[in-house]
Amino acid sequence: GTTQQAGDFFMSVNTTPNPPEVGSNAEVVATIKTGDQPSTNCKVSFQQHMPGMEMSGDETVYNMVQEGGSGVYKARGGEFSMGGDWVLEFTLACDGTTQRVKFPYSLKWPE
Repeated sequence: GTTQQAGDFFMSVNTTPNPPEVGSNAEVVATIKTGDQPSTNCKVSFQQHMPGMEMSGDETVYNMVQEGGSGVYKARGGEFSMGGDWVLEFTLACDGTTQRVKFPYSLKWPE
């Protein structure tokens, strides 16, 4: 997975399948830490879109659910309708601060 910093938080994201596949949706797993401690006090959601392409699903917000007090948040997104460059844009609302973090993905058209 890829890790990015958002304010005081470090966020890593994995998808299953990885990379996501055209024509299906992916399970998205985000692990959020502050230093080396899990960040358990966050509301996490994401949107998925293709830069430069207007699509009906662009406004859909997928709310992620934390597994216990693990700092691991999961959700299943919408269908990736075509190959090309996609962005998963996460909103992290933790302890009164809100960060936005973008993770780019490049999807290949099926053979």
